Formats: sequence, C-alpha cells, structure tokens
Amino acid sequence: MNRSIHHIVLMLIATWLVIPTAQSEALSGAQLYDIACEACHSLGSAPDHRVGPPLGNLLDRKAAAIEGYRYSEALLASEWVWTLPTLLAWLSEPDTAIPDNAMNYVNALTAQESQRLAEWLLQQP
Repeated sequence: MNRSIHHIVLMLIATWLVIPTAQSEALSGAQLYDIACEACHSLGSAPDHRVGPPLGNLLDRKAAAIEGYRYSEALLASEWVWTLPTLLAWLSEPDTAIPDNAMNYVNALTAQESQRLAEWLLQQP
C-alpha cells in the first residue's frame, strides 16, 4: 500500500473510532441525573444536607413548596408548577425562566438529554 493510501486508511479508522455511531446507547434519565443534578439535589421529598431542594415527587408540585427548604424570593413569588414544559424551560435556562432565582446551573446537556432527564425526574416518587 502506498504511503498516501495508508495515511487515508489510518485517518478513516481513527475517525470511525472517535465518532459515535447511531448504535451507541444514549444516557438514561438516571444517568443524566447523576451527572447534572445529584451533586446538589436528592430524590427524596424532604430537605437534606444538599444545596438544592429534593426533586422527588416533582410532577405537578408548586415550585418552592418543600417545607424547611430556603428558596429564593423569586421562586417563592413565582406561580410555577413543575410540569414537562416548565421543567424543560428551567433546565435549559433557569435565569431566563425565573429571573433572580438562586440556582447556579449551566445546562451542558443536549436538548434530547434534557428531555430524557426531565421526563425521568417527573416520574420519580
């Protein structure tokens, strides 16, 4: 094999190894929670030692409704209820969703990952 063809073959092999295929498995909602939320939030329904409020039993819960957790004035004053559209808006840009809230979060997930995460979170008891 001449040198230029050898080089092209090596580049194709390297590209094939690096580019994920459609067959690669997407991260589950639970895995996305572990990556994006677990450091600050538990899945229980009562406040614990974490920075953020618990995320269990989130579906149709009014925002800032967990007794014993200290929420921002902005979240307390909001009329938000956690549904798929509100949670997606919150995950994509919390400061736009409810300005002056206390959550310091920059979403590094894709739109599809945010969707899977939100759907999974809303199913947690």
